[in-house]
Amino acid sequence: MNVNSFGTKLQQIIVMILVVLLVTLIVFYGYLPDSYNYSVGSISESDIYAARTITDNYQTEYDANAARTKVPAIFVRNNEVASDNIARVELFFSRIDDSRDKYSNNGEIDQFSATVAVDNLCTELNNEFGKEFDKEVIKVFFTANKSTYSYIEYKGTSIVELLMNGDITEVELENAIVSQIDSFKETNPSYSIYGDALQSVFSLLLQPNSVFDEDATEDAENNAYRAALENPVMIERGAKIVGAGDVITEHTYQLLSDLDLISDSGFDYFILARVAVYIVIVFMACVFYISVKEFDFSIDLSVFYILIITFLIPVAASIYLSEISQMLVIEVFFTAICAMYMGISASIIFSVTNLLMIWPIYHFDIEMLFVQLVAIFICSCVAGKTKNHFNSASIIILPTLASVVASLAFNFFSNSARNEYINSAMMTCLSVIGSLVIAVGLLPIYELFSKRVTPIRLIELSQPGNPLLKRLFIEASGTYQHSLMVANLADSAAEAIGADALFCKTASYFHDIGKLENPEYFTENQHDGKNIHDELSIMESVQIITSHTEAGVRLARKNKLPEAIIKVIDEHHGTTYPGYFYNKACEEARAQGLDMPDVNNFRYRGRIPSSKESAIIMLADTCEAALRSAGKTDLDSCEALIRKLVKGKIEQDQLVDSGLSFDDIEKIIKSFRNFYAGAFHERIKYPENDNQNTTKPSNFE
Repeated sequence: MNVNSFGTKLQQIIVMILVVLLVTLIVFYGYLPDSYNYSVGSISESDIYAARTITDNYQTEYDANAARTKVPAIFVRNNEVASDNIARVELFFSRIDDSRDKYSNNGEIDQFSATVAVDNLCTELNNEFGKEFDKEVIKVFFTANKSTYSYIEYKGTSIVELLMNGDITEVELENAIVSQIDSFKETNPSYSIYGDALQSVFSLLLQPNSVFDEDATEDAENNAYRAALENPVMIERGAKIVGAGDVITEHTYQLLSDLDLISDSGFDYFILARVAVYIVIVFMACVFYISVKEFDFSIDLSVFYILIITFLIPVAASIYLSEISQMLVIEVFFTAICAMYMGISASIIFSVTNLLMIWPIYHFDIEMLFVQLVAIFICSCVAGKTKNHFNSASIIILPTLASVVASLAFNFFSNSARNEYINSAMMTCLSVIGSLVIAVGLLPIYELFSKRVTPIRLIELSQPGNPLLKRLFIEASGTYQHSLMVANLADSAAEAIGADALFCKTASYFHDIGKLENPEYFTENQHDGKNIHDELSIMESVQIITSHTEAGVRLARKNKLPEAIIKVIDEHHGTTYPGYFYNKACEEARAQGLDMPDVNNFRYRGRIPSSKESAIIMLADTCEAALRSAGKTDLDSCEALIRKLVKGKIEQDQLVDSGLSFDDIEKIIKSFRNFYAGAFHERIKYPENDNQNTTKPSNFE
């Protein structure tokens, strides 16, 4: 890499870094929403709507806490507690049995003994169980006859065992006891007094066998809380946050804060950091893709700066256009210009990068992104086409139709209201048409500042009605035919090596326009067999022949041809010399015994080709003229002559600045051979038959 190339690359890198910084600031400014100096309790002066879809953190947190509190307590059955309950009841009846046996006389207990026994038994039970038993309840059990008591003891133990088989919490225990006792009473109505006594004893002795599980309950509450957080309440874009005259509550204040609508006295570095990270990620993704695909972006600085300025225009304009409508975007303005200068692939990559960078300004609107992506792809394919299948009208109409259809399709998919269909389609149509009309209209101005010419301009120049081409056809028809052949050769060669075929073809039409100054001095325009050079000295002939490049440059500038084509006119002979006249001068010098003439006096005063396209036109021009003069129709002989001519250009250092590789040169030679293979194909022989129409169509090949 030479010093100039390194300096250019360094300059481009510095500019790109500055562009990233500038885009970051522009997007930050455009993304930063209007802010309000409100606090909790303030009165809103206007309706405020959500500029983007956000999570309602306040309501989500509230719902999550509510879900947590609604989780019921979890109780787990404790077998040990159940067994203890049964054991306590059995112990209770055991103590009554012992007392009955102690104070009974042949199974009968007198009234005095019963009173003393009940008092003693109550004291004993109170001490043992730590409860206060009712003496009347104890007396019921104590004074019952033996068979009745045995039945009550059996039923009491059975009821407790039945209760303990279930899961009974503290809240449920009392109801469960009452339910069982009521069932006992219904079955044994004559034993109601014993049922009431059992209920009183069970209420004192029994404990719930289902105990509160703190860990399980906490886990359930946490699960309910997390489930609510995982399904947050969303505030959709366009939803009203607060109306004019409404009080700013803690809830609405939180929403306004999340939407960055609460003004801050200081600079919002956090939002700037978010925007910067986003822009850098998009930029680095683009750089990574370019490095992997190995695109050739070797463009001159004038085109580079034009593309940079064009890149920044949609970004800056989005700040104001986004306030009017989310669908008002001029992205395709950059797409069209980029496609014309850089081609389809580069245009798509850079345009998508540009679109992603301005997306935050439009609050990440999905419809805008979808519609603009469709417009980018269609516009890139149409504007970047290097063949003349499309014109300026196509560049405007096709992307507009595609983007409008995309807008309608998106709204149909989203089941939007009719007014949304109309508004989106109208704004999309307006933005795309406006962008492309401005882009096409600015092309002549862009071409004034760049050394590149756009496909549209090339297509216009290549039309037969171009004044210079009409002059060439009328005044130098041989040169015109020669230029057409050179154009076809250059077109096929450019296609073979991936160069700009449209430029090669168009520039070839004009490469010899300098011959219009003296058309009769060039053999292709001499039709009467008379060679005017026979009447001139060798140096006079050389002066006329070699001056046609300079004359072509003057004529091109006068007719305002693009600078790139003027360069081809100047370079298509490089610093070579007309061999016929130089050899003739050498023969005369030898015949007269003079020194050999200086070859530098015979050279063209142009520059050697500085691009692949210019070199292709040089080779095509040389080969076409030589093959026409030699009159060869054998393909092998043609290829041999072509290789000889190309080798001569290489040996004269005419291709050193062209950028052509040896592989490119080999492909060019093969494309020339293939072209002449088609040109030399055998014609059909028409039979002579008196019974048939033997007139050969004039245009049949």
